[in-house]
Amino acid sequence: MPIVIALVGATGIGKSSLALELAEKFHAQIVSVDSRQVYRGFAIGTAQPAPAELAKVRHHLVNFLDPMQTYSAGDFCQDVNRLLQSSPRQKYILVGGTGLYLQSLMLGLPKIPKIAPAVRENLERDALGSGLINLFKMAKEADPEAMANVDSNNVQRIVRVLEVWQGTGRKLSEWQKEREGGIGKLPVFWLNRSRENLYVRIDARVDQMMADGWMDEVHSLAQTVPLAAPAWQSLGYRELLAAKTDRDVDAVLDGVKRKTRNYAKRQLTWFRWQVESTEVDLDLNSNPAETIAKQIQSA
Repeated sequence: MPIVIALVGATGIGKSSLALELAEKFHAQIVSVDSRQVYRGFAIGTAQPAPAELAKVRHHLVNFLDPMQTYSAGDFCQDVNRLLQSSPRQKYILVGGTGLYLQSLMLGLPKIPKIAPAVRENLERDALGSGLINLFKMAKEADPEAMANVDSNNVQRIVRVLEVWQGTGRKLSEWQKEREGGIGKLPVFWLNRSRENLYVRIDARVDQMMADGWMDEVHSLAQTVPLAAPAWQSLGYRELLAAKTDRDVDAVLDGVKRKTRNYAKRQLTWFRWQVESTEVDLDLNSNPAETIAKQIQSA
């Protein structure tokens, strides 16, 4: 298996820098496991690797997708499998915080039958504007298990839960227990640190995004990418575009920090219980790269 390890954890926890160190050590390339970093041009606000990092180690599944397209766990699995087959001798490190993608890659995809496109189209139309909150409530009622820890603004997930429910008469959570096509168990290292330290890092990262030109990126994208594009669902983009004053911008950034902290909390819970992994506490471990490397080499 050309995959060395999977490195997972909450947003802002420190995956990227550690992944670069490990990739250089094992002469590996990095495969992003992040549902928002796929979109072309939406770089700063989704914390895509910086140009210097991309030059240092080759990355895959970052900044490649047309903003008008959607991207699913199935797409991710297909792209990773294609990559592994094309370069069977190349080593890869999976890095990211979208746990559903990693779980689907290892365990396989649910055997959900094809659903008429009109079902999704109707739901997406209903999701526009104030209709999203109603869909969110409907999805929570139809399939509470599949909607556990799902944010009320996660259009793609909400629509998918309702699409499967309406199109098949069964819950998505039920289908997910019947999987096929997975590549099998991988060595997964789950990065963790105290909530207090993680939240400080998240707040600082949002401030750095603004210093790096996030606002300019938002307005530049608005010139070429229609607001109906799925990429605009990435946290903070629509909100910053709508901000008119400095006070508005400050309020948006406060909201982004709060929602990112909440998302990180849900990620911590998910990785703790949903994926078999080895925990690495970054607060207690002064050299996590060496710790992980020793475990890989002794396996």
